Amino acid sequence: MAAMMTGLLLLLLAGVTVGRVLDLQKRIYGGDTCAATERLYHVELIPNDGGPTSMCGGSLINEDWILTAGHCVEEGIVTKVIAVLGVHPDGKGEAVNINIKEIERYKDVKGTHDIALLKLPKDAAKGFKTVNLPDCKKPLKKGDKVQIAGHGPTARPKNENFPKTLQCADTTVIDRVVPVCTLYAGFYRDPANIFFLNNANVDTRPGDSGGGVMFSNMIYGVQVLGHDEACTGATYVMDVCKYKTFIEEFTSRHFP
Repeated sequence: MAAMMTGLLLLLLAGVTVGRVLDLQKRIYGGDTCAATERLYHVELIPNDGGPTSMCGGSLINEDWILTAGHCVEEGIVTKVIAVLGVHPDGKGEAVNINIKEIERYKDVKGTHDIALLKLPKDAAKGFKTVNLPDCKKPLKKGDKVQIAGHGPTARPKNENFPKTLQCADTTVIDRVVPVCTLYAGFYRDPANIFFLNNANVDTRPGDSGGGVMFSNMIYGVQVLGHDEACTGATYVMDVCKYKTFIEEFTSRHFP
C-alpha cells in the first residue's frame, strides 16, 4: 500500500490528476479470460523457439491453414515457427512444427503486406475448431463492436504479466487514422486495407499480433499494432476482406 501511495504521489507531483492515475491503472487490465466456448480456433505461434515476448497469435481458418500477421513470420528473420493448437480453453495445446517453406506472404508491386498464411502438415489440425472468413457484402462500419484476443502481457507499459489463459476484450471500430504509423516499416500497410479500433479501457500488446478480430462469429481482421506500438494510440487491423481472394486462392476453400 505504501508503495502504491508513493507512486501516486509522484504522479501527482508530475502534474497527473487523480482521475488520470486511475485511468492509467484501469487500462492495465483490459480483457478477461475468453469464455470456454470462444476462440477454439485460436493458435499460439512461437517464432524461432523464442521466449514469450516473441509470441504471436493466429486463427485456424480450415484444417490446413492458419491466418496471421506478416511481421510475425518476417522473411529472413523467422526461420522456424511452432504452432500451438488448442490453446483455449485448457491452455495446454498441441504443438505442430511448421516449415518456413510453408508460409505464404502476400506480396505485390508495393511490397510485402502485413498478412500471411501458414500451411499445416496434413491432418495436424483434424478435429480442431475453425473460423469462417467474413461476409464482405456486409463490411464493418464505424461504431461496430468487435472482439479481440491474445496472450500478450496484461500490464503496461512493460512487457510483463503474460496471462496463462487466452484473453478476450470488446472494442470499437473508429474513423480512419491519418497518417498511418510506419512501425515495422518493412511491411506495406495500404491505408485502404486497414481499419482501426479504440476503447479507452482496452489495449492490444506485443504478443497479441496476428490474433483475429471477430464480428458476427467471423474473422474480419488480423491485429498488427496496439496502442503502445502505434504512433496514434489506435489499434491497427489488417482488413481480411481486402485479402479474401488471396486467402481463398491459397486455401482452395470457398468462404461466404
